[in-house]
Amino acid sequence: MAEETKVANPGIPRWLGHVALRVRDVDGAVDFYTKALGLKLKSRGGPIAFLGIRDDASHELALMPLPADAPPPDPQRVGMYHFSWEMDTFEALEALHQRLLDVGARIAGYSPATNSANVMFFDPEGNEVEAIWEPTEEELKRARDANGGETPKLVRAPGF
Repeated sequence: MAEETKVANPGIPRWLGHVALRVRDVDGAVDFYTKALGLKLKSRGGPIAFLGIRDDASHELALMPLPADAPPPDPQRVGMYHFSWEMDTFEALEALHQRLLDVGARIAGYSPATNSANVMFFDPEGNEVEAIWEPTEEELKRARDANGGETPKLVRAPGF
């Protein structure tokens, strides 16, 4: 008899597989996500672009075309507020933050949380995105020890 495969959590997802965004300018969105976030263009399926960073996934972000005159995201309507990219280290978050500033991304804000650091920003289509460093307790202790007891925070963009 073949060995039976056990599922650790039957009926419960492992993790979020990907996000699909509707955009008016797929090429412009690809340019932003590759330059600002460092994502790789994994493939194109006609007008749809698939981007990601994980070697074990076909993509984490799909960009789906809409007409150029499609209305932008509306924060007063039901739907996605934002999606988030997790960063391995505070230094990685700092580097991404600097790339966002370098490409002129519109910054939405920063969290006041004392156990993490983040930046909220908009892609060229107006979709809100977050990059966050959420360390383990051990990583947070090391970071605070190296930072005079404080949780490291990004140097905020002007106006924040």
